[in-house]
Amino acid sequence: MPALPSAGRPLGTLQQLLVGLVPLLQALLTVLGIAALVIAVASGPPGLPLPLYVFVLAVPAGFAAAAGLSTLWTLQWTSRGRVLAIIVDYLAFLTAFLLLLHFQGVFIGFDDLADVFAAGLPWMALALLAFVLGYALDWATHRPVARRAVSRLRWLLLAIAGIGFLVSIDALHGLIELIMGLTDPLILALAVASVVLLAFLLALWGQAGKSRFGATLRDSDVLDGVLLVSPNLLGFLGFFAGPLLFSLYVSLTDWDAFSEPFFLGLRNYVELFSLQVLLLDDPSVLVPAELQQGFAEIARIGPLLVAAQDKLFWISLRNIFFFCIIAIPLAVVPALFLASLLNSRVRGIRVFRAIYFIPSVAGVVGIAIIWKQLLDQTVGWLNYFITMGVDFLNGTFGLAIVDPKVGWLSDPATALPIIAVVFAWTTVGFNAVLFLAGLQGIPRDLYEAATIDGANRWQRFLSITLPSVSATTFFVVATTTILAFQLFTEPWVLTSPNPGSPNNATLTPVMYLYNSGFKNFEFGYASAVAWVLFGLIFVFTIVQYRRQRAEAFGG
Repeated sequence: MPALPSAGRPLGTLQQLLVGLVPLLQALLTVLGIAALVIAVASGPPGLPLPLYVFVLAVPAGFAAAAGLSTLWTLQWTSRGRVLAIIVDYLAFLTAFLLLLHFQGVFIGFDDLADVFAAGLPWMALALLAFVLGYALDWATHRPVARRAVSRLRWLLLAIAGIGFLVSIDALHGLIELIMGLTDPLILALAVASVVLLAFLLALWGQAGKSRFGATLRDSDVLDGVLLVSPNLLGFLGFFAGPLLFSLYVSLTDWDAFSEPFFLGLRNYVELFSLQVLLLDDPSVLVPAELQQGFAEIARIGPLLVAAQDKLFWISLRNIFFFCIIAIPLAVVPALFLASLLNSRVRGIRVFRAIYFIPSVAGVVGIAIIWKQLLDQTVGWLNYFITMGVDFLNGTFGLAIVDPKVGWLSDPATALPIIAVVFAWTTVGFNAVLFLAGLQGIPRDLYEAATIDGANRWQRFLSITLPSVSATTFFVVATTTILAFQLFTEPWVLTSPNPGSPNNATLTPVMYLYNSGFKNFEFGYASAVAWVLFGLIFVFTIVQYRRQRAEAFGG
């Protein structure tokens, strides 16, 4: 692959010097990585669980290995050495810079900024006004002289707003504190390291690094891609993948988050899935003698009794499967028909699209509170209208209908179906938007040809629309099912102050997980519940994917 063309200007002497010193920098970073690894091993696990300690050791070990490999490759002046050197230096720069901000107290200072942020709002409003007014005048003005005057006015107002904002939040005082902090040798060393690493990064990324290492267009594409995804990738590794693996270890222990975890192996999972099935000679017996100690009845069908060691876990699973049977069709099927209506070319249809989508972006807690008021057994609007209807029928026709005063959220028979309705109401708008995107990808020629052949609207829907949105349907069903299995907020708010009531009829696996971890401080057991739930979602998604794939490829 050809090397990148030169920019046509002489390379900076400083950049050339920095590029020439890159192998030395990589060797120094290798030594620092090895030193950090040795210090971490010598100090021993400082109260950390063994897997977390191993993960901590893996960071300097991996960094030292990558830095050492980049040293070898940069000594050979290969393009792959430049790519790896940039990645290593980028990670080193981020580490040094974040440590500098930490020791300078910048992250803690955000709390102080929140206290005085209101004082800067007028200046932010002035900046917004400068943008709006400037671009409005620029659009209305066609004379070059007037455009230059408007541009200068806009930048002047922005400068005034910026200075005013910094003064209002006392930024000068914070800047002085940052400068004074450089008197600390550690902070000064981190500041110097950040500047040096940034300088090497810019030199490697610039024309000097490209020319010295013979960089190709492919190398630039790789580096651009790595830089683009690096914030999300680092965040994923640090805040998702790492805690996820740690939770897998925790699920194998007995841990209350305060003391040392006690390794149990698969005992938590065994307790979760332990069942006892009995065939009773006398079905009227409440507690049969054959029932093992620690087991509780969860279901009885005639003479068949099923007991579990963890009754609440199986109740939560039963609830969530029952919930999915109700909620998923309510959230998917109406969404498809709604999308078909919204796909019509009618004047003002965009307004209706926005209206139907609003519940999807509204706060779930706020929506649940409103629904809870509507469904209140005593003062709720739904029961109020039922009472009015009963009074009208009794007064008009002389009937003696008793006002039911339905306990929508206090009756075990209606609580979970009502929560399913609320869930579907908040989800159907988003699903309709997804279906709408799929519908708009169907060629109009298919419908026109079917109409000419005499197909009515229902036949066109069954023969064209449904097969064409099969991939969208799979995605909608899969995402809705995942949301349903993770149900927490709606039942928690709707059934408060006793979440899961009545009689655990609305208890879900995530609620049970929360109670186990944050109420009973059984984080090992809660992690096991979380991984079981993950397994259920994963298995369902794989089954749906294989089914959709088989249908798409004809078996």
